[in-house]
Amino acid sequence: MNKKDLSDIRKEFKLGSYMLKIKEIYSVYLKKDNGEVITGELEYFEMMEVEKRELYLNNFKKVLTGTFDSKIFELDFKNINEKESEENTQNILYAALSSKERINEYADKIVNRISQNYNYDTDIVITFTKAEYYSDDKKKKESLEECVQAIEVILCSINKVEIPKKMMKFDYTEMKFKPNSALDMIINLNSPMEGFMFPSFTSGYVDVNKIIYYSSKSKKMNSVFVEKILECNVKPTALEEKENFNAILGTSLGGKIKPDVVQDIYERINEKFQDEEEEDPILDINEVTKVLRESGIENTEVVKSAFQEVCGGDYEFKVRNVVPDFKSKSIKIENENTNITISPRDLNAVKQVVNKLGKKCLLIELKEDMVIDGFNLETEKIEEYI
Repeated sequence: MNKKDLSDIRKEFKLGSYMLKIKEIYSVYLKKDNGEVITGELEYFEMMEVEKRELYLNNFKKVLTGTFDSKIFELDFKNINEKESEENTQNILYAALSSKERINEYADKIVNRISQNYNYDTDIVITFTKAEYYSDDKKKKESLEECVQAIEVILCSINKVEIPKKMMKFDYTEMKFKPNSALDMIINLNSPMEGFMFPSFTSGYVDVNKIIYYSSKSKKMNSVFVEKILECNVKPTALEEKENFNAILGTSLGGKIKPDVVQDIYERINEKFQDEEEEDPILDINEVTKVLRESGIENTEVVKSAFQEVCGGDYEFKVRNVVPDFKSKSIKIENENTNITISPRDLNAVKQVVNKLGKKCLLIELKEDMVIDGFNLETEKIEEYI
């Protein structure tokens, strides 16, 4: 799935959308202490009150909101042996899509998996929906009949149950002031904890071997939920890929490197892939070796051992996860006393030097005067310090 597909379907979570037809909503209340199901509610979406429909639409829209490999992850299902295949998550979800029966029969199997494998620190409500998404590139349609392809999807959200604070309320029916009831539990549909959409799709092509997983915690996925409930392989987040890539570069270049060398490497990768038609160009061991050689690094033999040490062998890094954005100040220069951001194009203007007293200094070549807290800095001669 790519950013455009995700953005397109997310836009359709609104009342009156012709491109997204939600059939039914199934919600299950699960206790935190023992995983007991308190109740389940199955409703036809169009039979709900408008306010309730809006809450659910906003909830599922949040499940599809975020940056890939940070909050949104496209995951592969594990290879399950034949004995376990009938009741694995992939087959349950696929059967739910294929069946004309209502969704609760299949959703309950997923609820049981959650109850048996993971305990949340709060009561939760697990909500499922089955919908038809009408995908079309032109997107200028006024009715379902004019759309060319329908993709059936199942979405699920995990939402926290919150105990309301004690407060006074005014009852318009009885025209009385009353304390609110502690039994009126609040389902937080504004901030789903996690969720998923099955199947994944790209440009109208459905892939039932992949699922879209959402985590409310940026750059961190719930590995137990992913492995035990979804039965998918955990994949590195964007942050983890960046850290691993930096570790490979650091090892390949001897631990410490000059900023202008880093800039040259980033620019070569950026130029190599910026015109790629592929949505997510990748960097493998061969590409990294080639870029380092082009940047004047002679000992590229160490790259293979660096990949082995960090990734356990060859690995395909997504370029967008490891190369900083050249359109913004995406490079951080920091230690415990300093925090500066600059563009990758300006790395060659940065140097770490030692002055005549043996103290480390950060030297940045400037094109104009610096302003600190609204004051223009006085220009001093460097000979006095270096």
